[in-house]
Amino acid sequence: MNSMNHTYFMVMCCSLLLGFSIFFSIFLLIEKKNRKYSFTKYLLAAILLAFSLRIGKSVIYILFPEYGGTLTAIGIVGMLAIGPLFWFYIYALLIKKKMNYWHLTPMLMLILVLPWLAHNGTQNIKHQIISFIYKTSLVHMLVYFIMGIGVFYQNDLPSTKKQNKKVKWVIIFVSAMFLIWIGFVVQAFLGNKTIYIFVTFSEVLILFAIALVAMTSYHLIIRSPNNSLENELWLENLAKKAVMVLKRDRLYVNSNLSISVLANTIGTNSHTLSLALNNYENQSFPKLLNQLRIEYSLILLKDFKNRNLSIEAIAFESGFNSLSVFYRNFKNYKGITPAEYRKIHEQR
Repeated sequence: MNSMNHTYFMVMCCSLLLGFSIFFSIFLLIEKKNRKYSFTKYLLAAILLAFSLRIGKSVIYILFPEYGGTLTAIGIVGMLAIGPLFWFYIYALLIKKKMNYWHLTPMLMLILVLPWLAHNGTQNIKHQIISFIYKTSLVHMLVYFIMGIGVFYQNDLPSTKKQNKKVKWVIIFVSAMFLIWIGFVVQAFLGNKTIYIFVTFSEVLILFAIALVAMTSYHLIIRSPNNSLENELWLENLAKKAVMVLKRDRLYVNSNLSISVLANTIGTNSHTLSLALNNYENQSFPKLLNQLRIEYSLILLKDFKNRNLSIEAIAFESGFNSLSVFYRNFKNYKGITPAEYRKIHEQR
């Protein structure tokens, strides 16, 4: 009897804490003061609701284990939503608004399959199928968590005070979500009721803590227009820096120069540098490289000291490793051949 009272007490505490998370989620959905930040607000609300659905399933299961199959299926729906929503939120908060709805396809497919599963097959087969889907959904969540973490490594973020605070919030958020995921794994593979209750209570506490931190640090959980502006200014400066370094150090004369080498030189990565050049120099890295090489070849062709250098030598001196590529780019840039250009300047 005493054990049952403890169980009811734990369930009541879990329900109250979950209620707070759900309340905060609803607040994010209906709050109108920051409507211009609605994308990240709605994503965070959806994540908290999905976690509440999944953890709430565990709370109900403690009291009504006979409905385990149905409750597990409901929990899986929440789990299949958490991963994509988590990745969307991290990416939108730190980089830009991005949401591909096909990532939610597994969740939608499961919702369609559940009614069929409920009316077909033996109880044992249903249990095996749901158990398999549950464990698969754990892997599904982990993949998206890794993708979210990858945002830090694939994109250099501007080192501003405001952005650094957001990064710290994301680290806390990711850590908390990962701890809850570990709890889901423990629940999947350990059947001990005491452990199950303890893990469920731990999950609820973590979710409550995240909701509480989010509520008290509201400016960190949403993406502001200034964030976007900071990124744009930073990318623009990065593009300018790349061009400046290329010209100053004449890196373009190296025929083996790659975007990754240049990115390492200026302290970024190839993905970010490519994005910066395309957006703010209006050309790709190869086109920029060819342009700088052609401009340098013009200087060499006009210089009287180089009159004994062949066109081929000038091409290689400029960084081209193919004479035909040099000719093609030169004609596209100047409208005449290198030999014609040299002849014009020799006559002056």
